[in-house]
Amino acid sequence: MAPQGATATVIVPSTTSVVTPGTGGMVANIPVNNSSTTTTTTTMAAASAALGFDHLSCQEIIYDEPDNRFADPDRHMITDDRVLPNLIRLERYTIPPCNYFVAVQQDIKPAMRKIVTTWMLEQKCEEQTFPLAVNFFDRFLCALAIDRYHLQLLGCCTLLLASKIRQCQPLTVDVLSAYTDHAVSPDQIRNWELLLISKLEWNINAVTAYDYVDHILERVKWGSDDARLREHAHTLIHVCNTETIFMQVEPSLLAVSCIASATRGLNVSTKLAVGYDLCRLTMHELEKIDLIVKIIEDIVAREIADKQCQQQQVAQQQAQLAAAGSSCKEQYQQAPQKLASASNSTGGAPQQQQPETPTDVQFIYF
Repeated sequence: MAPQGATATVIVPSTTSVVTPGTGGMVANIPVNNSSTTTTTTTMAAASAALGFDHLSCQEIIYDEPDNRFADPDRHMITDDRVLPNLIRLERYTIPPCNYFVAVQQDIKPAMRKIVTTWMLEQKCEEQTFPLAVNFFDRFLCALAIDRYHLQLLGCCTLLLASKIRQCQPLTVDVLSAYTDHAVSPDQIRNWELLLISKLEWNINAVTAYDYVDHILERVKWGSDDARLREHAHTLIHVCNTETIFMQVEPSLLAVSCIASATRGLNVSTKLAVGYDLCRLTMHELEKIDLIVKIIEDIVAREIADKQCQQQQVAQQQAQLAAAGSSCKEQYQQAPQKLASASNSTGGAPQQQQPETPTDVQFIYF
């Protein structure tokens, strides 16, 4: 299958001898122009007719949403025992080398990283783009001290670079600038992209926890027991990437811990079977996995509680606004009656009065 926009070419020798069907094995010579490597439509039709083919064409499959179409699992890679050891061997080269809050950065605090990475997670990009962008984010901050006002600019640059590596349709500088409400300009993103690549020393093909999920789930029997398992594992990985505590944790350990947490939440298989398979595939100790799972569960519980509190606050604010709007409506409905009664009592024209609300508007129509 040719890629989109490709053209079909046929390269044949100057004189091709073929056996034409229906001629008793007679050999026919098909002359071809030597000055061009591509045949014309007439020559292709003649060649296909001589070979006994009714139709020769190159068909294309064009998807309306290419970013949502992914290749099927490669059975050769899944059955190859070298894939996971190679990922584990390579991941050590792209783990952030230090805790930059202590050693490098003076103006940046962990809470600021949480805010920026959460903002990055909320942008419209593919699932595999965000973990790679966070890896670039942390490694850059290990290499260069910046001030807090450049953090969102750095987040834009890491999303841009990660999308170029992992997405079929990468993000653009104009789109990223719009995501920041134009607080960051496209020129700033372009300039900082060069700075980002130089500080990463062009080592931009990092291994993330996302890379392990499919390989692990395809190699275990319980990996297909629940269709939601992969989605839950990806969600937990994204949540963990916004937490500073997991900044220097090995991606393989983070991946198996998120998978283990997802299996417990969905009641997939048993804890013993899951732990045995995960330890067998990644050679991590079960005690480490259980420790990370406990931290993940605490973080998820805290996030859920924070979400519920935010929803309750929003509901209370909406109720207060609705009550305030109702009282204002009653006051403005009673205002003409008060003016009329004041005019009758004084016996003259009503004087201009200040409105009973803090606004400068005399009459509002609800």
